[in-house]
Amino acid sequence: MTHGGLLTILAHPDDETLVAGTMARYRDQGVPVTMLCATRGEVGEIAPGTGATPETLGQFREQELRDACAILGVTDIRFLDFRDSGMIGTAENADPRSLHQADPERVVASIVRAIRELRPAVISTWDASGGYGHPDHMAIHRHATQAYHAAADASRYPDAGAAWQTRALYYSVIPIQEFMKIAVELRKRGIITGEAPGGDDNMAALPRVEPNCIVNVSGEYDRKQQALRAHRTQASEDGPFSKMPDDLARQFFSREYFHRAHPPLTDGTVLDDLLAALP
Repeated sequence: MTHGGLLTILAHPDDETLVAGTMARYRDQGVPVTMLCATRGEVGEIAPGTGATPETLGQFREQELRDACAILGVTDIRFLDFRDSGMIGTAENADPRSLHQADPERVVASIVRAIRELRPAVISTWDASGGYGHPDHMAIHRHATQAYHAAADASRYPDAGAAWQTRALYYSVIPIQEFMKIAVELRKRGIITGEAPGGDDNMAALPRVEPNCIVNVSGEYDRKQQALRAHRTQASEDGPFSKMPDDLARQFFSREYFHRAHPPLTDGTVLDDLLAALP
């Protein structure tokens, strides 16, 4: 097995959209990339005409993730087999099978096992905001962060393989200022009405970190869009991303934003490569 690459740890199929260009870029360079997905997105919305049902949606979304990753050149896709939790206040959020309700030790142990097997150079996961406050996104942020530290400690989870110190942990960041600018422009053009996706107040109030690594993925933009379209069950014609004109889409999706949390960057440095300046 090849070691030393990027391990992306996210909650649902299609979460990888915000880091798809980075994954494609590294695969083009021959860097190993693994996508570790905590759930199969079983309670997501279902776009009409896809043939998916609530009973089969998880199967559809698993295949959509595999199709999207194939476009990006990523072939190592793994699932942790927890269930999509849905949003706060829904019945699915109380399901004992859901990621939100899972025993944290069980989730962390499964991630530690993957880290110790793969021995990545860097890990990327959601930041504390979960992008827009989705409980699964926030949960995988906590669990992946704990697993990053635990995987390096031989006294923890001794049955999960030999200890491995990943060199850096990054959080995927939605640049809220850029996001809101795009939302304002979509309103001006009459493409959306009302609040930004996630709600203006909610998006502004969530805990966020500033990006200190900005990756230019303009060269991967077309593949990134193709990969996004592979998530057919989630591609509502009424969604803001489906309606976004190409000029705004290129503006928003041609850069990917990360925050290096461990080890921290304390001198104001802003990187342009997750694999740069590693300790």
